[in-house]
Amino acid sequence: MIVAVMGPSGSGKSFIARILHEEFGFEWIRSDEIRKELAGLKPEVKVKEAYGKGIYSEDFTRRVYEEMINRAKRAVKEGKKVVLDATFIEEWQRDLLKANFPEVVILLTLADEEEVIRRLKERVDISDADIEIYRRQKERFAAPKEAIRIETKRSKEELISALRELLQSIERKST
Repeated sequence: MIVAVMGPSGSGKSFIARILHEEFGFEWIRSDEIRKELAGLKPEVKVKEAYGKGIYSEDFTRRVYEEMINRAKRAVKEGKKVVLDATFIEEWQRDLLKANFPEVVILLTLADEEEVIRRLKERVDISDADIEIYRRQKERFAAPKEAIRIETKRSKEELISALRELLQSIERKST
C-alpha cells in the first residue's frame, strides 16, 4: 500500500506520516530528509532560501520527488507499506506520483490558518518552511478531488483511530 500525505507546510503531514510509521508499520519517506541528503546537508541544518530558489528550485525539487518515488518503488518491491510525506503542491508532482503508483491513497492534511501559524512558529523539525513559505504554498495549492481530507487539529489518539478506520476500509475495498 502506498499512502501520500500532502498539504501545505504546517498542516500536519509529518504528524500523520509519523503515526502511519509508528502505529501501522509504514516505511516513512520524507521529502525534507531527501532534500537535505541530496544537498549534502545534515538534517538539522536550517536552509533559508527564497521561495522556489536554491535547494527549493523546481529542478532540485524534481530530483527530490524522483528520488522519493524511486525509494518507494524499492520499498514496495520488498513488500513494505509506504507513506510519502511531501507537500505535492504542484500538479506535476501529483502526476509523477499517480503515474508510478496508480492505486495511491492521497491524504490531504488540513488545519486552520491560526493553528498552522502556531505550529510553524513553534516547529523544531527538519523542515525549513516558515510562515512566508506556507502563505506562498497556500496561494499555489489546489487540492486534488480524490484526496481524502484529514483535519489534524485532533488528539493523536483520535487521529490513530481515524487512520485505523480508513486503512481498514481501504483494505476491505482492495480484497
